[in-house]
Amino acid sequence: MEYIKNDYELKQLALDIALEAIQEVKQHGGDHYELIDQAAANSQHAIYTYKAIMLCANCCTADAEALLDDASYRFDSFAHHACVLAEVTIQNAALQEFYELGGEVAA
Repeated sequence: MEYIKNDYELKQLALDIALEAIQEVKQHGGDHYELIDQAAANSQHAIYTYKAIMLCANCCTADAEALLDDASYRFDSFAHHACVLAEVTIQNAALQEFYELGGEVAA
């Protein structure tokens, strides 16, 4: 995927992350939340500035912005802001999908 163009594509990425976390915990144990956090942090859409900017421009980031504001998170640059906001947006979307799948009960 070149970059995420809309909320539907973000939801699909989030669903993939949630399903992968559930499968990983079933097979090898571990913590769903940690796996989701790692997947979001390592997503190409959070690492590469252009992809992060496009995600932020094309998707609803309101929940992630609120989380970062509540934590009084400060940014070094526009690129840093875009990457962190994209990561938290992906993580939040993946957690929502995880809960919709039944959360820890599904695992």
